[in-house]
Amino acid sequence: MKNAHRSLVAIAAMVALAVLMVGRHNVAQANDDGCNASTVRGVYGIATSGYVSNTFNGNPQQVGRFFPLAAAGTFSFDGRGNTSRSLMASFGGATFPISDTGTYTVNADCSMSATYSDGTWSMTIIGRGKEIKAINTAPGTAVQGVLTKQ
Repeated sequence: MKNAHRSLVAIAAMVALAVLMVGRHNVAQANDDGCNASTVRGVYGIATSGYVSNTFNGNPQQVGRFFPLAAAGTFSFDGRGNTSRSLMASFGGATFPISDTGTYTVNADCSMSATYSDGTWSMTIIGRGKEIKAINTAPGTAVQGVLTKQ
């Protein structure tokens, strides 16, 4: 009976340790070095969706005044603050390619921003660069996406 109890305690301890290690793996901890520009070096696949207003005047608008936007493609980060992207977009049903360059900054708390021709994207780095959550902060834009490391 004592051996069975010790085995259960040992198994419970191993499970607790495994859960703790998996949890720590994907979240930047306060005592980690945090993030920097090289954390996101590489190519990310992205799918975005949302709405864009061509009549935005600074006041909240009803959904009916927005056009749907969806896009898929890649964002690339060079690890030194330069970025490029290549997407196929659908804006109100019209499709067209987007290809441009910009700059980005990364903060130690793993927040980041990137600026392209359509405005600034506010982003959060997840899992030490495995994924990036993003929202376009340009006025009249309600577009979000998830970037996944390729």
